[in-house]
Amino acid sequence: MPISPELLPGTESSGEQLAAESACRDLINHFAYFVDNGMASRTVDLFTEDAEMGSPERSSKGREELTVLMAAREAATDRRTRHQVTNIVFRHIGPHTATANSLLCLYVLGGPTELSVRAITVFDDEFARDTHGRWRFSSRRAQPLAGGR
Repeated sequence: MPISPELLPGTESSGEQLAAESACRDLINHFAYFVDNGMASRTVDLFTEDAEMGSPERSSKGREELTVLMAAREAATDRRTRHQVTNIVFRHIGPHTATANSLLCLYVLGGPTELSVRAITVFDDEFARDTHGRWRFSSRRAQPLAGGR
């Protein structure tokens, strides 16, 4: 399938595309920030009501399931992490939809070694803009490349 000219790398983005990209990058970065700073439950508001988040091993669908998942992560206060998100490739698909692909290096702090890269993961994200103009994750799929939890 040929790539639309406005999606080709190096093509200047419109103001609308830049605004969408900024909002969606903000979601990606705030997701990591909230998890790393003991506020994982706040990530649920970054998702649409029917959003799905998962990996090949498990998946959660809808805010109710995401609330349970992220509350458990927030309760794990002994697990200190830093998520380094890089290589974000954004695609503005339409006025209310977008996608992004990013690379995550997960650092776990403490334990036998003070700092260790625990995992390298690719995220495939889909975004939707709601009727109030706010972008949210509609899907967040993690594909581990190396390492683990």
